[in-house]
Amino acid sequence: MKKIILLNLMLLISLVSLSQTLKQNEIDEFTNNSIKRTSWETLNMTMKFAAYFRLSNINGESYFDLKMMIGSKVFSIDKNQELMIKLSDGEIVKLPNLKFATTCKGCGAKGISGSGAQGIQVSYPITKNQIEKLKTGKGNKIRIYTNDGYVENDMKMNIYKKIVKALALIE
Repeated sequence: MKKIILLNLMLLISLVSLSQTLKQNEIDEFTNNSIKRTSWETLNMTMKFAAYFRLSNINGESYFDLKMMIGSKVFSIDKNQELMIKLSDGEIVKLPNLKFATTCKGCGAKGISGSGAQGIQVSYPITKNQIEKLKTGKGNKIRIYTNDGYVENDMKMNIYKKIVKALALIE
C-alpha cells in the first residue's frame, strides 16, 4: 500500500512539474492584438542566478520572456545582448534582447519569493526557424548576457521539455 501511495505521489509531482499552461489567449479589445502567453516557469534556480521564462505570441510574432535575479546585484541588459541556448548537437540558438532594461526591486520575481530583491524582466524575439530548431533539438546549456558579463548554467531535460511545450502552446 505504501508503495502505491509513493508511486502515485511521484506521478503527481512529475505531472505538476510539466504543468505549463496557456495563461492568456485573447484578442485585446483596445488594440485588437491577438495575444497568447504561457505561465511563468522556472528556467534556472541556483545560488548563481534565478530565472523564469514564459513564451508569448503577439499577432504572430513570438517572444521568449525572461525574469532574472543574480543574487541582490544591480545589473542591466542592453538592446541586442543575447540569450543563448546550446543544443546537444553543438548548435547555438541566439536570441537578441528587444530593448535596454535595468533591474528594479521585485522585477525578476515570480510571486513573493524574491519580491524584495533586484531583478529584471526582458523579452527576446524568437523566429519561426529558431522555434523549429528548439522543438527538434535538445538544449543542454543556457547563457544570458548582461552589462556585467554573463551567467550560464547547464539546462536540465525537464526544464527544456517545458520550453518545447510552451513553444507548442503559443503556435
